[in-house]
Amino acid sequence: MEGLLEGLLAPILYPLDPAKRIYWVCVLSSLLLASIVVTIQQRQFDLRKQLHSLFNFNYWFNKSTAQDIAWMFINSILRVTLLIPIIGSHLWFTLVTGRFLQSTLGDAPDIQLPWFAIASLYALVFLFFEDLSRYGLHFMMHRNRLLWSFHRIHHSATTLTPLTLFRVHPIESVAYFFRGTLVFGLVSGTFIWLFGRQLSTFDILGVDLLGFLFNVIGANLRHSHIWLSFGRVEALFISPAQHQVHHSRTNGHVNLGTYLALWDRLFKTWKASGETPVRDFGVEKFNTSKTLFVSQ
Repeated sequence: MEGLLEGLLAPILYPLDPAKRIYWVCVLSSLLLASIVVTIQQRQFDLRKQLHSLFNFNYWFNKSTAQDIAWMFINSILRVTLLIPIIGSHLWFTLVTGRFLQSTLGDAPDIQLPWFAIASLYALVFLFFEDLSRYGLHFMMHRNRLLWSFHRIHHSATTLTPLTLFRVHPIESVAYFFRGTLVFGLVSGTFIWLFGRQLSTFDILGVDLLGFLFNVIGANLRHSHIWLSFGRVEALFISPAQHQVHHSRTNGHVNLGTYLALWDRLFKTWKASGETPVRDFGVEKFNTSKTLFVSQ
């Protein structure tokens, strides 16, 4: 009963958690960025139009968004009552990795580097495997019929808001939780074995700096009606507009990456956002093609 109550209360506190994408600072920065984008697109700052564009009642209060909220609470309860007790925390797997390397390989080689170099190396290695693993799992969600049957819940949103991030089937939530625990534990445990007390990381408010910056500079616009393209820079980084293309009814199996465009370009799933904003989200047309999946 206590776990159930904690799971129900946790989403209410997400706006106060710096690790969450809907942390109030990230939401505020996203609103500011959205206002700038709308002003540029309309070639003027009109307060009435701004309010209508960003706070439209029908955009925030509809069946699709209500379902986003319901899935958010369902997965919060699942995380608190099952995932953490059974799989364990990121810290637990980090310690297991470090102890395994110590018992198997013995003491790590004596590597002396400035703290800044160690922190930078850790950030880059973590970003590499975090982004690659996210792409790999997301790719499988779009290429395997069984996994797609779970992932299609996320793509069934007909209105994209920052809360659509939480619209995930519990099976997919388990898969991503395990993925995140595995990547964090393996990378962090390896670095602790290599550098011990020398290990430092770039944090802000107790959260990984790169992840925090990703959320602050517009990650919430990925699930929104604000069309923000990166132009030629999309060849390097996935833009919010590209992710909206990913949620379209007709082009949903492209732009599977989170941060880097590298994996999409390597595996031929990259698509430029173009100049025409996507407004038709969902899965109907997108789910009927027989050429989207590999056999199980």
